[in-house]
Amino acid sequence: MLFLISLCAAMLIAFCLDKPLKKCPAAFYVSAAVLTIASVVISKSDITISSRIVRDYVLGIFSRGALGAAFWAVVMWAGALPNGSAPIKKIMPVRGELSITAAILTFSHIITYGLQYIMNLINGRTGSDFIITSILSLAMVLIMTPLTVISFKKIRKKMNAKTWKKIQRLAYIFYACIYVHILVLFIPKAQKGRDGYFLSILVYSAVFIGYAVMRLRKYYIMNKKPEKKLVPDTVCVCAFALPMVLAGVVAYSTETKSVKTAAVAEENAASFTFTPTTTAVTEAASAATSSGKKTSETISVTGQTAKTTSTEPVTTKEKDEKASSGEEEKQEEQSHNDEPEQEQHEEAPTAEPQPTYKYKNGEYEGEAEGYAGKVHVKLTIENDAITNMSAWADDDDPDFFDDAMNKVIPQIGAKGSADGIDACSGATYSSKGIIEAARKALEKALNVTAQ
Repeated sequence: MLFLISLCAAMLIAFCLDKPLKKCPAAFYVSAAVLTIASVVISKSDITISSRIVRDYVLGIFSRGALGAAFWAVVMWAGALPNGSAPIKKIMPVRGELSITAAILTFSHIITYGLQYIMNLINGRTGSDFIITSILSLAMVLIMTPLTVISFKKIRKKMNAKTWKKIQRLAYIFYACIYVHILVLFIPKAQKGRDGYFLSILVYSAVFIGYAVMRLRKYYIMNKKPEKKLVPDTVCVCAFALPMVLAGVVAYSTETKSVKTAAVAEENAASFTFTPTTTAVTEAASAATSSGKKTSETISVTGQTAKTTSTEPVTTKEKDEKASSGEEEKQEEQSHNDEPEQEQHEEAPTAEPQPTYKYKNGEYEGEAEGYAGKVHVKLTIENDAITNMSAWADDDDPDFFDDAMNKVIPQIGAKGSADGIDACSGATYSSKGIIEAARKALEKALNVTAQ
């Protein structure tokens, strides 16, 4: 859907704004550059766009490279259409300007995702799909840059015509790299049943395979000049249909969102384990308990001291006084013996205070909105410490979601809170989805009695 929208926009500019583009191309280049810079800044900043339509269909056509690819599609098809046809007459005069505009728009995708690729390489990410896409991306940049430079009229006029044409033939490799790059990225997602990717593969295949077939047909007719075109046309139809069917079969998946249960997604979720640390609540409770023990011990010792018999010398006068008061002491002692037995015992020490925790122990789950769907978090709490945490997403891009998890979850585990967590650059929406889901899980775990 994103590529179709971009393709319509590119064709609209090529067919309806061909004269302004030819007369004042600099205005289009500057506009494309401004849009490219804006999309990169917004994508890499902490700016949150709540509207998914704006995020996916306005910002997405730049950051995901859909608009750039659409402009390249118009440029390449201009060389495959029959000479003298109405589309050729419209597009060919501005083909160079369209290619420069396409390159500028493509840089929004290159910068946005290129920086993420570099970080992944630094972090040692491996995998056949990642390596292939990295190589293809590098090859496309190395081909696209010189082709764009020599497309400017001033530079083109200074070059030898044959040399210029030879260099321009690298464009065929560039177009092939775009298609393979898309297939490597989209087929695994289509096979997992993610919405829109199967249709995207069919649309991209129709555009790129159709171009290759039409370009070969044009080359054959121009060189062989057959009287009847039925045979080459039949061959072209078969050459187009077979790869399309193959691409559809490879990308098709019977797995849909309706049968993709949460249990399966949770089973494949990444899990982070944390070593419990002594929390402030535990430390305070321990201190109070220790203080209580010391107080009890002091009281006990004081009582024992009070009962200690004096062993100092006694005078004769004191003996007479004691003798005269002997009867009184005996009576008092007798009265004390008549008191209940429980009153004779020392007062029992108070019970040790139990620690009060902010969160209840156990497992808790929360969910929030991620980049392209729901994000789920499950965490285990033990004495106000998060001991285990896992996260999974319904539709977020796996690579970016993994980056977000590796950045965000260790912070949540260390703090025991979802407040003050730094999001992962380049995966802001996935990061915020994990943080919000963790916050909701912690809210469920709140200990009401501790408040």
